[in-house]
Amino acid sequence: MNATEELLFSRSLLLEDFDEAALQQLRRSRVLVIGAGGLGCPVAQYLACGGVGQLHWVDGDTVDLSNLPRQTLYGPADQGQPKVEVGAGRLRTLAPHCELQTTVAYVDETNLPGWIEQADLVVDCTDRFATRQLINRCCVRFGKRLVIASVIQWAGQLLMVDPSDHQAPCYACVFDPQTPQTDAACGAYGVFSTAAGLLGLMQAHEALKWLTGFTVKTGRLHLVDTKSLQFDSIVVPKNPGCSVCGGDC
Repeated sequence: MNATEELLFSRSLLLEDFDEAALQQLRRSRVLVIGAGGLGCPVAQYLACGGVGQLHWVDGDTVDLSNLPRQTLYGPADQGQPKVEVGAGRLRTLAPHCELQTTVAYVDETNLPGWIEQADLVVDCTDRFATRQLINRCCVRFGKRLVIASVIQWAGQLLMVDPSDHQAPCYACVFDPQTPQTDAACGAYGVFSTAAGLLGLMQAHEALKWLTGFTVKTGRLHLVDTKSLQFDSIVVPKNPGCSVCGGDC
């Protein structure tokens, strides 16, 4: 670690339980962030600035004027441009120490496995039920830790999935893939801008803890009511009959 990096991360290194070895572990890590919206923007920014060595950011969407109150890496002049390319351009200025790779594409069963296989950790910032199930299946298949969040209106949810913890549930244990779901898009139901930012920060927080070797509690679904600023945590059991983690993947 050179003198510039030592100064850059000096406040983290002042923590009693965070040392140079933890920082080096973080600097060697590769994270896949899927989604570049209200969750993906704070996630990517805090992971890149927080010390992650390599960040692969994937999304097929472009910047729209309605995005700007909560997707703060973009501005009015960026309308119509790919979100991940605009966002990565900002982050290369803010965090030149982070190696950024972008892919302008939506995930599917063809491209996702290869990306997940190369990652140390995956952060799901998407807003589609089927996409979350696909990401969860691939993470379980390749044994990759996964941080999932969702947000709509004033409410958010956060779940950490660790396939190596055989007592903890995966996303499919909590939300049955066979149960019909209606995607609650913020374009239809609305979302408070800082609610998305708060959930994204929580995702980044848990991801950075995992990457530096801190304990992250699995088996809990965290519920956030940002209007009343109330936080609840529900213990969720593993489903032994789960089609994803309870048997063959």
